[in-house]
Amino acid sequence: MTVETEPAPVLDPKQLTRIESVHRGFMYQHLYATGCLLTAYGHVLSVRVERDEDIEVVVEGAVNYIQVKTRSSPLAYGDIEGALERFKTLGDAHRAGQRTGEARFVFVSNATPSDALLQKLNSVPLPPDVSLVWPQGILGPAVDGLPAAWPDIPAAVAWCTKAAEKLPLRFIASESLVWKIAAHATLAASGTAPYQDHSFQVSELPTLFEQILIQLQEFPEPLQHYRPLQDEPPLESNAHLRIVSGFSGAGKTSWAAQSAAHAANSCVYYDAADTPPAALASALVRESAAQLRSATLPLERVLAHGATGLQSLRALDEALSGWARPPILVIDNAHNLPAAELHQISNATKHIRLVLLSHPAAMIAELEALTGASREELKGWSVEDVAAETTALGCRGPLAVMDRLRALTSGYPLFVQGAAHLAALEYAGDLDTFCSSLEHGTHGTATPQETILARVFDALEQPVRQAAGLLSLADFSLNRIEAAQLLLDCMGLEEASASGILRQLRTRGLLQFSMGGRVRLHDALHILGMSYLQSQGTEPARKGMESLRRIVFKSLTEERDVSRLGAFARLLVSLNDLEPLIELIGEELFHELGVIPEVIAALERALAAGQLTPEQQFWAHDGLIFAAMKHGGGQAASEKAKQSLEAMERLRAEGALTTRHEASLWMKRMLYEAEHRNAEGVMNALGKVQAVIPKDRAHLRIANYNAAHALFKLGKHEHAESIAQELVPEYYELLGIDPSDVLGVTQSKLAEKLREQDADSQDIKHLADTLELLAMAQREQGNRKSLARVHAMRFYELAMAVDSVVRTGLDLVDDFVWINDFAGARQVMEDHVLPYVRNYKLTSKLLDARSLYAIVLGYSGHFDEAEREMQRIAPIISDAPQEMQEQFARQNALIAEMRVNGVPRQRQLPGGKPACVCSSKKGREGGTQ
Repeated sequence: MTVETEPAPVLDPKQLTRIESVHRGFMYQHLYATGCLLTAYGHVLSVRVERDEDIEVVVEGAVNYIQVKTRSSPLAYGDIEGALERFKTLGDAHRAGQRTGEARFVFVSNATPSDALLQKLNSVPLPPDVSLVWPQGILGPAVDGLPAAWPDIPAAVAWCTKAAEKLPLRFIASESLVWKIAAHATLAASGTAPYQDHSFQVSELPTLFEQILIQLQEFPEPLQHYRPLQDEPPLESNAHLRIVSGFSGAGKTSWAAQSAAHAANSCVYYDAADTPPAALASALVRESAAQLRSATLPLERVLAHGATGLQSLRALDEALSGWARPPILVIDNAHNLPAAELHQISNATKHIRLVLLSHPAAMIAELEALTGASREELKGWSVEDVAAETTALGCRGPLAVMDRLRALTSGYPLFVQGAAHLAALEYAGDLDTFCSSLEHGTHGTATPQETILARVFDALEQPVRQAAGLLSLADFSLNRIEAAQLLLDCMGLEEASASGILRQLRTRGLLQFSMGGRVRLHDALHILGMSYLQSQGTEPARKGMESLRRIVFKSLTEERDVSRLGAFARLLVSLNDLEPLIELIGEELFHELGVIPEVIAALERALAAGQLTPEQQFWAHDGLIFAAMKHGGGQAASEKAKQSLEAMERLRAEGALTTRHEASLWMKRMLYEAEHRNAEGVMNALGKVQAVIPKDRAHLRIANYNAAHALFKLGKHEHAESIAQELVPEYYELLGIDPSDVLGVTQSKLAEKLREQDADSQDIKHLADTLELLAMAQREQGNRKSLARVHAMRFYELAMAVDSVVRTGLDLVDDFVWINDFAGARQVMEDHVLPYVRNYKLTSKLLDARSLYAIVLGYSGHFDEAEREMQRIAPIISDAPQEMQEQFARQNALIAEMRVNGVPRQRQLPGGKPACVCSSKKGREGGTQ
C-alpha cells in the first residue's frame, strides 16, 4: 500500500526556524572541517573536531584553533567576546609549555563584521596571534593552508567540491566524496567510533578516501543535475526491510545513488537483474565484503570454506553488529527474485538494513505478507520540476499544461524526459498539442512510458485489462464498493468476480490506494487503459461513463461530497448531458473548485449550435458571466461577459423571462458595470434589481451583498463597509451562532457547532463572502488589522470554498507583511495556502502563491531559500500572463534588494514576542453571490 509521507504542521514554527538555524551552523562547521581534510596533504599532521575549539588543525610546531561563526546578520562583538577569553587561556597554556608548539587562533565567519565591531577592533586591535576571516576580508595575520570563509552552505559545497576534484584516483563524483567526508566529520564531532578521540590523522586519510570510494563505486554515478522527487523519502531509516516500488523510469535507482552519496551509513549496491535465486546470498556476501572492506571485518570467518551462502550472510551480519551505524544494502531489480528467497535474506540479517528496489509485481504482495513490510512508492517530480526539466529540453507550455504532462507521466523522470524529447522533435516543443495527441492516441512515435508499460499491460488477462480500461475513465478516486460497482455495471460480473479482479490489480501494484480506502488506476497506466477501451468501440466507454455518473451523483446527493463536482462536470461534458451542466455552472461551490474549461467550451458550443431552450440559454449565459467575473481573464473574458449579457437582454425583449430571470439579469448587469467603473450603469441596474427582486430576506441579503460589492468596485468603500457591517450579524443569526463562538475556538469545534445548527453550506459561504468584503473595504480605508479576513478564511474552509480559502489567505499574507508580521505571514502560507494549493491541485493559484511565499521568506531573512523558490517557478513564467511575468520580475528585484539593504524588523508584541494573529499589493477581489 502507499505510505502516507505528508507531515503534520509543526506545533511551533518559530522553534523550527531556530532548529534550522542551529543545524545550518553545524553543517557549515562540518563542511569547514571537510575543507581542512581535503587540503591537509603536505603540511598538516591531524585535524580535530569539537574538542577545545570547533576545529583544530595540527601542523609541524603549531596548532591552529578555529572558531566557526555562522550568522544571518552582521557579526557583533558579543559573538566573539567569550571565545577571545578562551583563546587567551589556550595561548597561556602553550606559552607555559603545558601544550606543545605555537598556538594560532582564527575566527571564520560567514557574515561581515558589523560597523560597531570594526570600530571597536580599530581602537582595540585583536591580539597578534588572532585572526578574523570573512568572505570579503581579513583582520590579523593570514594563516596559510586553511579553506576560505564562505558566505553560505552552497558556496561551502562548491569550494569543497573543487578541492575534491584535485584528489588522485577519483572515480566517483567529487560532490559525493564531499558529502561522505562531511558525514565522517559529523561522526568525529560526536565522538562516535572510530573517532572516539574526535581526531583524523592525516597519515590515515588516503585509506579513508579510498574506503569511501570503494563503498560507492558499485552504485550508478549520481546524476550531475539531480531533481528530488516529491516527498522524497530518506535512504536511512530504522526499518530492517523496505520495499521501494515503481515502474521502470520512476527514478528508484537514481534516488538510491543520490541518497547513498549523502548518507552517513556505509552503503552497498547490488543489481540482482541476472542473479539466479540460489546464488543470491553468496553474491550479496561477496559484494558486501568487497565494498565494506575494513580491518575489523573477519573475512576468514565470513568467507569460511564450505559455508553456504546464507551461513556466510549470517556471519557477515554478525560481524557488522558492532558497527556504530548499520550498513545499508540496496538490492536493485528485486522483482526478478522470488519472494521466498528475499524472505530468507531478510531472516538471515538482523543488523544490515535492506532496501529493495522493485517494479510493481505480484511477488511484492507475497513478500509483504511474509515479512509484514509495506511497499513505498516514489511520487515522481512536482509540477515545478516537470516544468524545469521540459523547459531545459526545449519545450514550452503554461502551468496547466505542465500539470497535465505531470499527470500523464506520473511525474516519473524517464517518462517526463521521454515525452519532452518527443514533443521537441515532433511538435516543435508545443506541450499543449503534444498532451492532446497523447490523450487521443494520435502521436506518431511511442514514448518510453508506452513501451515500458505496454509489456506490463499486455501481460494482464483480458478481464483485468478490461477492468483497467474502465477504471481509466475515472480521473478521481473511488471507494472499493464504487470500483466494484463500475465493473458490475459494465462487465456483467458477479460481485465476487469483480472483487477478485480488483485484488489482482492491487497485487500487481496497478491500483493506487489513498486515505480512507479509496483506489484509482495508477496514473502511469491511464493512457494505455483508455487506448484499450477505445479499441473495443464506443459502447464500453459510454457505459463506463454512465455508470460513473450515477456513482458520483449518488455521492453528491447522499454524502454531499462536493470535492467531486469537477469530476461530475467532466463526465457530463463527455456524455453531452447539457441540462445538469447548466445548473452546475450556476453553483457557487462549483466555481470554488476551479472552473472546468471543458464545461465552458461545451456550453458555448451548445449555445452556438442552437441546441438549448430559451430557459436553458438564459441560465447558461448567466453561469458563463459568473465564471468570467469570478475568475477574470482580462479583456477576452470581459468581452464574453458583455456578449452573454446582451444575449440575456435579447431573451428578455422576446418575453422569455420571469421576474426571477430579470432579477438575475439586472444583478449581473450591475456587477458588470461596476467592474467597468460605470457608476450610472450600476445605479440604473440596482434600481431595476430592487423593483423585481422578491422581498424575502434570503433574496434581499444576496441583493444587498452584491450592491455592496458593486459600490466597493466604484470606490465607495465606506458605503460598502456599512452594508457589510449590517449583513454580518444577520448571517451569524441565520447560522445560529455568535461571533464569540469563533474567537479562540478550534476549526473542528466550530464545524461541530455549525452541524448542530444544521447550517447550510451556501449560507456559510455567504457569511465568508461578506466578511471578506468587509475586510477589503476596511483595508482600503487603512485598517489592515481587522479579524474579518481571518474569520472569512475559516468560514470559506468550512464551506469547502477552496479557491476562496487560497485567495483570502494570500490577501491575509499581504496584510501581515504590511504590518511587518513576517512570522504570521509565513505561518498562513505554510499552514493554509500552500497545503490547499497542493491538496486541491489549484494550478491557477500556484504561481501567485509560490512567488508570494518567496517574498515572505525574503522578509524573514531567508534569502537563499527565497531565491531558490523563485528559481523553481522561473521555467513556467514565460508562458504566464504578462501581468504575472511583470509581478515575477518585481518580486525578484525586491528579494535582491532585501539581500543588499536588509529587511524591516519583525513586529513584536509587548514582552518581545513576535506578533502573529493566526498565521504590497491591492487585495485579490472576492466573488459574487
